[in-house]
Amino acid sequence: MRERPITYRAAMAAEAVRIGRAVDALPARLDDQHTPLRPAWTCGTCDGDAPWPCPPARVRLAERYGRDRVSLSMYVGALLTAALDDRPQDDPGELTTRFVAWTRCVCGATACFPVTSLR
Repeated sequence: MRERPITYRAAMAAEAVRIGRAVDALPARLDDQHTPLRPAWTCGTCDGDAPWPCPPARVRLAERYGRDRVSLSMYVGALLTAALDDRPQDDPGELTTRFVAWTRCVCGATACFPVTSLR
C-alpha cells in the first residue's frame, strides 16, 4: 500500500506541536528557575529585562544536555521558533544568535563545551 505524501499543512501542524512541547518542557528542564517571560522572552529570575536565555539558563540547559550539543541546539532551535512567533518585530538574525549560537563549540575540540558549570 502506498503512503500518501505529507501535506505542507500537516507538516506545519506537527511542527507547531513539537514547538509547543519544547516550550512546555522548559520549566522542568530549568528547575523552574531562569525561565522566560513570554512574549518578551526576558528572564523571570534575573534583575531587569535580561534577555533570555540568560547565562544561568544556558548553564542549566548545557548541564541538562551534557555533551550532546546537537540535541541542545535542536531544542533551543524549537524555542527560537516560538520566540520568532512571539516577537515578529525583532531581527531574526539577532534572535538566532541569542538562542542558538552559544551552543556551538568555540574551540573546535570534540570534548569542548562553551559554558562552565554553576557548581
